[in-house]
Order: sequence, then structure tokens, then C-alpha cells
Amino acid sequence: MKALGIKQFHQKKFKLMDLDGSPHQGTLGNVPKHFTCVIGGFSGNGKTEYCIRLAKEMCKHGRVAWFSYEQRHGFDLQTATIRNKMEDVSGLFIPVDPVADKPDYVSFLEDLDNYLSKRNSPDYIFIDSVDYTEWKKADYKYLKEKYEGKKTFIFICHTSKSGVPRKEIANDIIFDGGMFIFVSKYIATPVKNRFGGFEPFVIWEQKARELNPLFFDPKSKVKDKISTQQTELFEESNNEKQGVSKKGTTESKGVDAESKLKVVG
Repeated sequence: MKALGIKQFHQKKFKLMDLDGSPHQGTLGNVPKHFTCVIGGFSGNGKTEYCIRLAKEMCKHGRVAWFSYEQRHGFDLQTATIRNKMEDVSGLFIPVDPVADKPDYVSFLEDLDNYLSKRNSPDYIFIDSVDYTEWKKADYKYLKEKYEGKKTFIFICHTSKSGVPRKEIANDIIFDGGMFIFVSKYIATPVKNRFGGFEPFVIWEQKARELNPLFFDPKSKVKDKISTQQTELFEESNNEKQGVSKKGTTESKGVDAESKLKVVG
């Protein structure tokens, strides 16, 4: 137990991510460097696309590990990373197949814990998806208690079309965590956010306009917040359809991994 005077409490400082100028700022809000988030949605609504974009944003602040429990090193994940030019953050974005080479006597939780316990392990951890981990509430609480303030966990989950998570573990994390973003009709909407983010993020404008025209109606009360550089995002080249990597004419050098933080308080 630790008590603080109100003046001491108000003098306490927190490190926040510097998202100034980022298209994700309005959705995430004044988010700390390390936080817990659940991103859910019904299949085929843009959930993976949004999460890959967010992962690329997190690469500006540290290294990102994408634990692909569901797709593993599959074609769909490869296509999404090619489409979003994740080679730009080579060395900072690490797609992990947690099923490959895992001994039968080692659980997914134990294997992840061993990975995160290593020195200089990634700062931002995407779990895709938590539905496939077979974790219980106690497993989540273990990760939280051990890595709170040290790692950011972004749990991806499947939901019904109305946004109800399929698995109880996702509900437990949403209740306990600080953020839940629901992806529907190619729009990511913060349903719960303790950090002040309230603006929806349009993932694919053309498709979103077809499926949800009222969102873009100027008479609607919903604020029109469109992310840029959406044109032809989902068009696949012949190479992508064949599942091979595209090679650019120049070598990717990545981005600066130095965390951009701002201190408040």
C-alpha cells in the first residue's frame, strides 16, 4: 500500500507516445508508451488491414512483434504486409509463427513469456488472434502483472457483426484494459478508450462508402475523419497473388526506432 498527498499525485509524470501528425492520433488519444488494447471485428471487415497499419505506426516508437497464432506465416498475412510496404520497417517489424518448432510440453503462454523475457525483446506485441491462444483470464493477468509498464499488448479478436467478442478471454481483457477498437465495414471505431481517443479511422474509403454511406453524410453527427493515401490500396499485383515478395528499385533502410515520447504532468 502506498498513499500520496494530492499535490504529490498531481506532480507525478507519465510518458506518452508522441502521435502529433499521425493519422492514428484521433483514435488512440493521449496514449501512454505502454498500454493494453483489444481490436475486434467480424471477418472480412478490414481488421487485419487496420492492425497492420497500426503496427507500422508503432514501429516509429520501438520494435514490434506480430505473433500470428491464427494465420502463422500464411498467405493472407504476407499479402497484407506487402500491401502496406512493411519492408520499409525491416528490422523493426517481426512476424512470428508461434506454432512452428514449439515443443508439445511448452504452452503458448510459456513460450511467449520466454521470448519477452529476453533482453531487448520487442516493445509492442500484437497477438493475432487471442481466440487461438487458449488463454484464460489468469494467463492474461500473468502477462499484465509481469510486463505492465514494460510492454504494450494489442490483442486481436473475432466478434459478431454487432461487436460482441466470440471468446470470453477477449471480454475479460476489454473489461480490464484501457481500449477497445471495433472494426466494421472498413471503419475502426474506439468503443472504449480511457485515453481520450474518440475519432473513427477509415481503413478503405471506397469500400466504407459503399457499405456505410451514412457515415459520410455531411448531415450526420459523425465527424468525417478520413485517413490519407487510401487510393488503390487493395489492388493486388500478379506477384502478390502468387505469394511472392515484391522487390523495389531501392533498398529499404527502415525508420528510426528511437521512441518519440512526450512527458506530461
